Amino acid sequence: MTSTLQPKPADRVALVITIVLGAAAAVVTAVQAVIRIIQIVPNRDVPVTVAFADTPATLPIGPGGSAVAVVPQQVEILASDMAPITVFSLIAAEVFYALAVVTAIVCVSLVIRNILRGEAFGRANVGLVGTLTFTVAIGWILTWLFSTMGANGAASALAGEYPENTAIPIALVVPFAIAALGALSAAFVAGHRLQRETEGLV
Repeated sequence: MTSTLQPKPADRVALVITIVLGAAAAVVTAVQAVIRIIQIVPNRDVPVTVAFADTPATLPIGPGGSAVAVVPQQVEILASDMAPITVFSLIAAEVFYALAVVTAIVCVSLVIRNILRGEAFGRANVGLVGTLTFTVAIGWILTWLFSTMGANGAASALAGEYPENTAIPIALVVPFAIAALGALSAAFVAGHRLQRETEGLV
C-alpha cells in the first residue's frame, strides 16, 4: 500500500513542465553527443580542450594588440592523427556522458510520474533515486577518466611526445552533487520506512 497524497494543481503543472523540459534536455544531449562523435571520428583537426599546469604563454590582449604574459588554465587545440586509444577515449567520454545524463533524466521523470500518482515514498521511487545517485557517480567518473585520457593523448599527438605539464582538472561541484543525491536517497529510504510503519498503525 502506498500514500495517495496528490500534489496540488499548480504543483502538478510544474512537475509536468519539468518532465517536458527534461525530455528536451535529453534530446539535446544525445544530438550534441552524436555531433561531437562525428567530429572526432575523422581524426582530423579535432578540437580538444587540454588543461596545463603553471604553463606561461602570451596573448595579444594588451594595448594595440600587444602581447601579454598569461597562465591559461585550459586551451583548445586542434589535433590530428591521434592514436586509436585517444580517439576511443574521446568518443567514450561523449558516450558515457550522454548515457549518464539521459539515464538521470529518465529516473527523475519516473520519480515525478510516481509523485503525480501520489506515490512519493513508494518502493519504486526509493530505487529510482538510488539509481540516479549511482548513475551520476559512475557517469562522472567514467567521463572524467576518458576525457583526461583523450586530452592527454591529443596533446601528445600535437607535441610528438607525452607532455609532462598536463593537469587533471576535477570539477569539485560534482562530488558535492553526488553527496547531495546520496542524502536525498537516504531521505527517500527513511520516508518509505516511515510510511510503512505509519500504514501498519492504521
